[in-house]
Amino acid sequence: MKASTLLSVLKARVLNVPAPIAVGFELTHQCNLACEYCDRHTKLPGEMTFEQIVRALDELHSIGMKELSLDGGEPLTHPRVGDVVDHLVGLGVVVRMNTNGILVRKKKDVVRKLAKVKISLDGPPDVHDRVRGERAFARAVDGANAARELSVPVELTCVVGVHNAARIDEIVELATVLGFPIVFQPARDSLFVGTVRGPGRKLRLEREALGRAFDRVEHHKRAGANVLNGWASLRHFRAFPGDRELPCAAGFINATLDPRGNLFHCGQVARTDGHNVVLLGAEEAFRRLTRVGCGQCWCARVVEENYAWGGRFDLALPPARARQPH
Repeated sequence: MKASTLLSVLKARVLNVPAPIAVGFELTHQCNLACEYCDRHTKLPGEMTFEQIVRALDELHSIGMKELSLDGGEPLTHPRVGDVVDHLVGLGVVVRMNTNGILVRKKKDVVRKLAKVKISLDGPPDVHDRVRGERAFARAVDGANAARELSVPVELTCVVGVHNAARIDEIVELATVLGFPIVFQPARDSLFVGTVRGPGRKLRLEREALGRAFDRVEHHKRAGANVLNGWASLRHFRAFPGDRELPCAAGFINATLDPRGNLFHCGQVARTDGHNVVLLGAEEAFRRLTRVGCGQCWCARVVEENYAWGGRFDLALPPARARQPH
């Protein structure tokens, strides 16, 4: 974290001066895959124009945005994604991207400007393709390799569910062979808290089964595998799918912008009460955000950031006693 970003975080925490330091921007909900546990496959009516996007990003930057994660759908399907990245980089914003990897090689001129690429990988081809589509595995791996050829850091993300819980050992070995670090997090009914989708529910593990899967993840982390989960998220997921209260930075230093310009305090909440930056301006939309946590964090990085926000640095340490893996 840059010193200027850290100072902004401390100001928000100590002086209670919220700022959208880290923004998640769902550039479009259009996607070239239809993963079973994802809610965002199709372009929304009324997605912002490029001019509206630029205005919103400029306004967010003026009130404190320093980092932005491009999300989707699949952000690389957006026809102006290169212009959006260029604009952000020109503002001095650190830009990361969540992607399925399919278009990375085709959009190398965009990807080379990113600080990091996060690519979903749920297992070997038979596992990954079952929930994401034919040849999705091969294209994801090719995208990861293409990003590495550009010297862009790559992080794999594995969604743990019914489809792959018994194959954690294989997944860790696969990531090792490919040469990329990997983060694990649980499959949910939906990406949005309080929303239930049939396909997502079919993949979600109950608590005991999820615990067994994360026993294996913890085993490999202790053994030195390149598992990027911090101990805070590994602990937190033990309560999933129930709530576990945690400090929450949503709306204080984080915000999520959807393709239509609706701003939310958290990207995981139900999409019912956003404040639109096109209508209100980003400063007013951010001012109106709810700043209440829910305890249902499922994204490993968000969980770990929230515990750090609350000063629970003790949870970054491994438990004194290792769980016995099943």
